[in-house]
Amino acid sequence: MKRESDYNPVKVLRKAFQILEVLHRSATEGARLSEIVAAVKLPKPTAFRILRTLETLGYVVFDGALESYRISQRLKDLGQSNVSELVSRLARPVMMTLLAEFEQTVNLAVFEDDRLVYKDMLEGLRSIRMQPIPGVFLSITESALGKSILAFLPRERVLSLISKSNDKSPNSRRSKWTTVLFQELDKVRRSGFAIDDEQLEKGLRCVGAPIFDKNGQPIASISVSGSTSVLHSAAIRVVAKRVKRACDDISQELGFSSYSL
Repeated sequence: MKRESDYNPVKVLRKAFQILEVLHRSATEGARLSEIVAAVKLPKPTAFRILRTLETLGYVVFDGALESYRISQRLKDLGQSNVSELVSRLARPVMMTLLAEFEQTVNLAVFEDDRLVYKDMLEGLRSIRMQPIPGVFLSITESALGKSILAFLPRERVLSLISKSNDKSPNSRRSKWTTVLFQELDKVRRSGFAIDDEQLEKGLRCVGAPIFDKNGQPIASISVSGSTSVLHSAAIRVVAKRVKRACDDISQELGFSSYSL
């Protein structure tokens, strides 16, 4: 009977995992084909075929704007409980506490495959009714849920997400809008929370904060929404502090231990 050491490894399989290791080390910004080729010492056509196969299987995502590859959420979920389900489970009691404290609608969104997915909502007792329902996609550049995540992503990644948006405005107007957005994201990064001031719905104001995974990546967010008359300047400061603390607690549960981003 042959021992395990007698078997020769499948070379292409070994190379595939080496490529995945390169992508894992470049989780934030992704890796270009040239960088992968240099790291794993493979001919460019061979590396490309492996990447295309992994992409077809849903384990790798190609970002056309940055011309880079990243590990997909599907691969991250293998071998562990579904991140989205885990976040939803950890967030629910926190959301109930926020609802009881402020009596305003509490929302949860998860950042999956470059899209902001609305996952859960606890409707407030004194708030105006919101249109989004769990399962739909939200604007990542206008919602407090989205901006709280964008603020902690690399600038190149944010630009890539913007380029994929449905905004067809002229380049001059789009450039000005992008400048204003990055100025707002700088403030969000410093304060730790984001505000949607009637950007999605007239008369509705939202305060959101990000949730980080163990690697310090923003993967979800929670917001409290209410009418502009209820969420005034003084109320926003109180709500923002509580929402941020709630999200920090969930981040700790996910293994994130540093908030000095």
